[in-house]
Amino acid sequence: MNPLISIIIPTYNRAYLIAETLESIIAQNHKNWECLIVDDGSTDDTATLIANYIKKDNRFQYHQRPVDRKKGANACRNYGFELSKGEYVKWFDSDDIMHPDFLEKQVEVLENNNELNFCASQSLTFHKDSEIRTKNGANRNPKHSLILSYLVKNHYFFTGAPLWRKEYFHQKDLFDENLSDSHESDFHFRMLLYFPKYIYTNDFLFSIRRGNESITQNIENKKSSLDSKIIFFSKARKLINEQHVEDKDLINKYLTFRISNAIYELCIFNSRLEILKKNKRKIVDLIFQKKIETVSRINLCIGFVLLLFLGKGYSFLKGDLNIREEIIN
Repeated sequence: MNPLISIIIPTYNRAYLIAETLESIIAQNHKNWECLIVDDGSTDDTATLIANYIKKDNRFQYHQRPVDRKKGANACRNYGFELSKGEYVKWFDSDDIMHPDFLEKQVEVLENNNELNFCASQSLTFHKDSEIRTKNGANRNPKHSLILSYLVKNHYFFTGAPLWRKEYFHQKDLFDENLSDSHESDFHFRMLLYFPKYIYTNDFLFSIRRGNESITQNIENKKSSLDSKIIFFSKARKLINEQHVEDKDLINKYLTFRISNAIYELCIFNSRLEILKKNKRKIVDLIFQKKIETVSRINLCIGFVLLLFLGKGYSFLKGDLNIREEIIN
């Protein structure tokens, strides 16, 4: 039981962090892996650092994102997949840490269950200069329909959580290169629409680093993040309404108000006239759709009118979707 695993890591100016990630990969109990590091145009010492790792261990590879691909981690993830040779694929972030038995345990699950398309594990979170690690719990065994559970009921998993059979991605679109945020939500949502077979284990097998970005960077990225959320929620709503999905009306209502709320937030950082004009078609579609009750459509209409003329209306646009679920397993 020694299949090749392709680990794909996008990176950008993480020379000060990525070494710890690479050391955690070297320390894996499962030794048959290739690690494709795809650089998004770093201006620090990333290339030199990776070159030193390659000299010591030729399982590492270093690639630059092609100039004809859109800048961003998603293009790097897709390009790394195109170069990969493994039977299994794991996308991983350049500042996170694998526990030594991460690959070993996930390979064992998939090798012993040939019907599975992937398996996922849970994770821990840690912060800079702190040894405290907290559990990122999730509802691994959802009580509701799959898509509703993923979007609303805390049946989520991070980018690095799954180990995938590479063959599962045949003729499927991978990461959306137009998104700067919500990439893992969008990717996993679309993969789950194919209703794969998988196991979500109770093992905590990797750690996610938090607190690297500065407040300034967060503010600068907020606009593109909200734009990405609007793109994702709109795409998800379109796909849901085109397919036979359980709880379709409830999911549509949830996505409707996530879109309206994101548009409201975006108006805080931009000219609201400009944002409302840009999203005019989306707003009209939300208000005049037949798939939500009349009172919700009225609330949307009032909310967007208040937003247009007074810069207010949040209470009408946030929706009252009391359908979140506590994490219980």
